[in-house]
Amino acid sequence: MAQPDHVRIVLAHHLTREGEQLLPGEEIEVPQHEARQLISAGYVADVDPTDTDAVAKALAPVERKPTVAKPTANKAAGQASASG
Repeated sequence: MAQPDHVRIVLAHHLTREGEQLLPGEEIEVPQHEARQLISAGYVADVDPTDTDAVAKALAPVERKPTVAKPTANKAAGQASASG
């Protein structure tokens, strides 16, 4: 699940992160402070570190998808027997 202070970025260069080799073009989710460092270092695709608007847009938090509550097995079984 995405953290509220995380952002998604697309890599412009190869990067080794947590022992994993990441390729240019890969989209990853990172904490906002790490995204700032990667932007400053030029590792984020299509974001000019000197363009404050582009940086602000790149640092927008990850949107959370609404979660759908799934009925528990007991509720599902109870509903099936009550309607039958």
